[in-house]
This record gives sequence, structure tokens and C-alpha cells, in this order.
Amino acid sequence: MSKSKRARFHLKSGETILKKGMMDYCAAGGYAHAVQGDAVLTDTRFHFYAQLTTGEIYTVEIPLSEIYGVEKIGVPFFTRSLCIATDRGNYRFNAFFVGRWCKPVRAAAERARAAKAEHTDGK
Repeated sequence: MSKSKRARFHLKSGETILKKGMMDYCAAGGYAHAVQGDAVLTDTRFHFYAQLTTGEIYTVEIPLSEIYGVEKIGVPFFTRSLCIATDRGNYRFNAFFVGRWCKPVRAAAERARAAKAEHTDGK
């Protein structure tokens, strides 16, 4: 199997897709120098993948239980971005109608954290 097929998104057993669509990942954290690709939100993770101009596949995968903040940032109607905050750092994604991503990602992350807390309390 080629590297590009292994790097693309694959649904794991028992996972449900909540939202998917096109996004740009701001690899440097700012609005410029974005990588255009596809994002998939499932009930367990946020996954972004893109094919770079060099032919390489670039992926970002964030488990929802590690997300502690989701917000819209940037200038309204001009550079609206989705900022996902984790212990590993902040991730910035540009999307049309970013509010349509912000609410589902925030809700899914809250559910995942609550389930993780319930699981650790129930031991």
C-alpha cells in the first residue's frame, strides 16, 4: 500500500463521523502559510490531512479528550479561524463558516472529556 493511502483518514471500529469538509491548517500558527486539505471530526478525534505540493501527505490528529479549548479567532468576515487548544499546543484552522465547525468540535470535546472523567472516576 502506498504512503499516501496509509496517511489518509480511515474510520476506526465503532467510530462515528460527526462532520467533514475542507479546511486550511495554519502550520506556523498565523493566518498566512496555510496548507489546504480535508478535516474529519469523529466522536473520538479531530483529523486533518493534506497532500503537499511536494507530494507528501501531511496529517494532524487530535484526540478529543486532549482538547481543552475551542474558539473562533481572527478578524470577523475576513480571517476567521478555528483555534483548538491542547496540552501539546494550539492548532489554527481556516474554514468558511467557521462557526459550523466550532460548535460541533467544542461539543464533541466536552463529551469526550466527560466520558474520560467518568471512566477514571469509575475505576
